[in-house]
Amino acid sequence: MKKWTLGIYRRRSFDEKGEEESNSVVNQKKLIDDYLVDKNDIIIYKDYVDDGYTGTDFNRPAYKRMLNDIKKKKINGIIVKDLSRLGRNYIEVGNFIDEIVPEYGLRFISVNDNVDSFKNPNVMDSLEIPFKNLMNESYSKDSSKKMRSSLKASKKSGNFIGKTAPFGYLKDPDNVHKLIIDKDAAIIVKRIFDLALKGKSKQEIVEELTNNNILTPSVYLKEKYDIKVSRISYKWNTKMLDTILQNKTYIGSLVQCKRTRISHKTHNMVRVAEDEWVVSKERHNAIIKEEVFNQVQNILYNRNVRVNKNGKFYKYTGFLKCSECGANLYRKTKMKNHRQKVYYYCSTYYNTRKCNKHYIQEKELDEVVLETLNQHIDLVCDIGAKIDDTISFSKIEYNSELKEIRLNEINKELEKYKRLLDELKKDYKCDFISEEDYDEFKQKYLYEINKLNLEKENLNKSKINSYNLDWLNQFKKIGRIEVIDRNIVDSFIENIIVNDEKGVDIIFRYNDQYKLAERYLKSQNDVV
Repeated sequence: MKKWTLGIYRRRSFDEKGEEESNSVVNQKKLIDDYLVDKNDIIIYKDYVDDGYTGTDFNRPAYKRMLNDIKKKKINGIIVKDLSRLGRNYIEVGNFIDEIVPEYGLRFISVNDNVDSFKNPNVMDSLEIPFKNLMNESYSKDSSKKMRSSLKASKKSGNFIGKTAPFGYLKDPDNVHKLIIDKDAAIIVKRIFDLALKGKSKQEIVEELTNNNILTPSVYLKEKYDIKVSRISYKWNTKMLDTILQNKTYIGSLVQCKRTRISHKTHNMVRVAEDEWVVSKERHNAIIKEEVFNQVQNILYNRNVRVNKNGKFYKYTGFLKCSECGANLYRKTKMKNHRQKVYYYCSTYYNTRKCNKHYIQEKELDEVVLETLNQHIDLVCDIGAKIDDTISFSKIEYNSELKEIRLNEINKELEKYKRLLDELKKDYKCDFISEEDYDEFKQKYLYEINKLNLEKENLNKSKINSYNLDWLNQFKKIGRIEVIDRNIVDSFIENIIVNDEKGVDIIFRYNDQYKLAERYLKSQNDVV
């Protein structure tokens, strides 16, 4: 009597753990052991177990070990509870049955399917096995679809669905679908954003974190919480920073469904279009203020962020704009009289000649920016001093008055646009304007009305201290500037517009607060 050396193969996927207990790897073993009780011609060489692996993917560790032992002829047969344990991929299971079994002369036993290739070889060529494989794949496809739909619905409800919380957060022990702040990690996150706000390039931030021995997210999770991550990186890099600096989780939002699997059989992940992401706002406590987050996006990602060979920003990178086409200005160096000179040109002109040069030398630009900025600082500090003289009460009352001034302005602007809209309707009814012009102006007026209503709603909801004098203090602290550098530009300037005559128009940060302060002083003088 021929002796068969078999391997037992058992498998269960994660999505089956809440289903039939019969699919547990323990019960699979019990069923197989019961079947083998009186099988004297079978010897078990090894038990191969993949617990927590999907049947649609054959890249499973125990399955690959079993396949390797088959090729080395350590076993000449396998036994499974049923065909679905081998897999739920019609093509892959078919390849195993049709190619590997005959090639290596394997004895294949599937207990529940009543399949034994040695005792009943004809069953291997029947339609029964392919049909069952198709049914198994169909089940997997249906289960996968239901699970993905269920997970997406849960994400849309604002539940966090993920193995590991984003760096800076932990899963709430009382509710794994909610995030709570990890104070120690949050300090690192805040530090990274602070460095970005100070005008540091990503490479400079990497160097600072490394020099101060700050643990990377993966090392931190492993060292502090013994959380296993797919890959541990001991050195900071710019890709890690991108993951943190562009993550809206830190402003209290959940952004999920950014990637998805191609299908139930192909488990490679692909990016999803941004308009299909699932975004839930105010789902947990924020680590970073939204205005800080937006400012960092503007500094690092919404500008032309070219850096020099040391990974540092040039002083005007991303701030210079062409007055005609709005494009960034291109930085170019030239050698004149053995001296290096830096010029800026309109990038549209430089690349296509479809705009004017709008060029300026960096030395000239430095002089204009330095003089204009110092004048602006004097004006701001003068307003600050006048406000200090005027305010004989608390900041809360000052903020309350600013809020009242802005609300009055909004109401006047709303009345203006509503009046324009009414006049537009009358002109259209009287055939003074075309339907096309009517639609164009109507959309424009409605846009302005909606924008003003939104600002009004936010002001009414906001706390009184939403206006403060911190911006004034920044100008007071800086005093008079002697040299223009990247940090100065980034701290006080929004954009620099260059026209064709080397004219420069500087748009300063905190312009809205400055104008509000001016209007406040005017209102106080009017009262007097």
